[in-house]
Amino acid sequence: MTMASNAGQAGDLLLSVEDVDVGYGHVGVLEGVTLSVRRGSIAALVGRNGAGKSTLLRAISGLLTPSRGQIVFNGRAISRDKPHAIVGAGLLHVAEGRRLFRSQSVDDNLELGVYGLKMDAAGYQRRLARVFELFPVLEEKRRLPAGALSGGQQQMLAIGQAMMREPVLLMLDEPSLGLSPLLVDQVFAAIMALQQAGTTILLVEQLVERALEIASEAWVLQNGRMIASGPAAQIAASEELRAAYMAAH
Repeated sequence: MTMASNAGQAGDLLLSVEDVDVGYGHVGVLEGVTLSVRRGSIAALVGRNGAGKSTLLRAISGLLTPSRGQIVFNGRAISRDKPHAIVGAGLLHVAEGRRLFRSQSVDDNLELGVYGLKMDAAGYQRRLARVFELFPVLEEKRRLPAGALSGGQQQMLAIGQAMMREPVLLMLDEPSLGLSPLLVDQVFAAIMALQQAGTTILLVEQLVERALEIASEAWVLQNGRMIASGPAAQIAASEELRAAYMAAH
């Protein structure tokens, strides 16, 4: 295992978080956090509830501004960028809780995924077809309101909505939360299919073993500090991971 700053090769880096502090008001949550994600990989960010994982994703996506450090995406510093600019650069964040327009249809939710983009009808249909290829159940239920879908189907719709923008990097926060084992399998299969099709994934996941099985690299966050990083298989067997989940909040 290596510490966070040494993971990956510089030429391969798509996302780099460098010595970042983040908090809410005067309450610090993350301190000196460093993380990097290689282009084309699945990177897992793991740690107990309250470790600061969602806070880090919110900082990367521009919902929080670091008080120190730098975030670089695709060669460009984004630490002070607004969320819409970060989305426009190709970095999409599917937040925990499947935040959809529940009264709107599946089709409408997918169309909202490309809000503000200029494209012709053929381009739109191509993106829609890709989502339906990945999640056939969404095509079957495309006229139904999102609120009528099961939890797993809503998660698929949230991912599909993000995929309509064809992101370079997709950040997923707890995609298996509340799902049955069968639906978890479907969501993880979809994540692997997205990566194989060229989308880079940063995955925050409560099912740590499952996340580390599909990830190539992993990062362990404990009490707002990054305590270990390295190949996912090594992290899965590490004392640092065990300590992170045994430690008190």
